[in-house]
Amino acid sequence: MDKTPFSILKNTCDILYVYDYTTPDFPNFDFSPYKNVNLLAFSYGVYASGIAQLPKDLKITKSIAINGTLMPVNDKYGVPIRQFELTEKMDSKTVVKFRERLFGGEKAKEHFEIFEQNLPQRSAQSCTEELIGMKKYVPALPLPTRKFDTVYLAEHDRCVPTRNQINFWNEIQHSNIINLQTGHFPFYNYNSLEEFFTFQRHSER
Repeated sequence: MDKTPFSILKNTCDILYVYDYTTPDFPNFDFSPYKNVNLLAFSYGVYASGIAQLPKDLKITKSIAINGTLMPVNDKYGVPIRQFELTEKMDSKTVVKFRERLFGGEKAKEHFEIFEQNLPQRSAQSCTEELIGMKKYVPALPLPTRKFDTVYLAEHDRCVPTRNQINFWNEIQHSNIINLQTGHFPFYNYNSLEEFFTFQRHSER
């Protein structure tokens, strides 16, 4: 991902988009002008938020995880190893099939079409390099200990299998779970990213 697919959302707050996890090193950012900082981590970003070296004095007001775990490649708690290896070989043709797998539920076709009009400005090769990079450093790092106030979990997730997400958040790190009737990418069911921080149940969506 990058920020492009989210550009149609009507957010009113300042947003710092962090993406491209080819290496575990993240650029520094000055959070000092902000009294409140909320964290929304999506997919592999859930894991990335756990290994990011944030300023020690930074206080995160609320933290949300969406369709990801702190064990990103794992047969029981993340993306199954075989599935991950197939994704590593993504090219300009297979990436289209991958994008289709991002969506599920009643509005899958409609939301896929919106996504196709707001594609990330990244090549399939850059995405593949990112996955290869993660494959190298994830096993070498300890399991992140970041806690999340709430976890949103899609019931039709074909990217990070729903069952594996349930396993992680029930067995490894307990958290308040809100079920979504969507696929892996649920954002077009919302008007803004800020809606995720209301902690309202959106299972009807």
